[in-house]
Amino acid sequence: MAGRGHRDIFAGDIEWAKGTSDGIDYARFLMDEDDTSSPLVILTKFQPGEVVEPHTHGTNYFEYVIDGEQTVGKVKFGPGDIRFAKAGTGYGPITIGPEGCTVVIVFQEATGAMTIPMGRARQAAEAGA
Repeated sequence: MAGRGHRDIFAGDIEWAKGTSDGIDYARFLMDEDDTSSPLVILTKFQPGEVVEPHTHGTNYFEYVIDGEQTVGKVKFGPGDIRFAKAGTGYGPITIGPEGCTVVIVFQEATGAMTIPMGRARQAAEAGA
């Protein structure tokens, strides 16, 4: 049953998009399509060996590892593990394990979800601007 305020999306109907590299696929779900500042849920699939450079976000962040493995900095996370980060808190690099990794990410506000590079990644982005 679907009506105003309720949506069902089945696995085969998820609209996947390419991430910042060929090794990242994601699907975005805005909790309230009428309010761009509402929470944003992102389902992300990382291919084995993918590396995401250190970064931060402009809003609070929650991540749940569904399957696979990732190492954030020097800490390894696997299925069932959870990470929280407050807005502006830097983390990374994120290195994906040999079997890939699937995560669900929840941003408190969609408007602050954009990735903000840090360290060398930030310097490289600024040099290319």
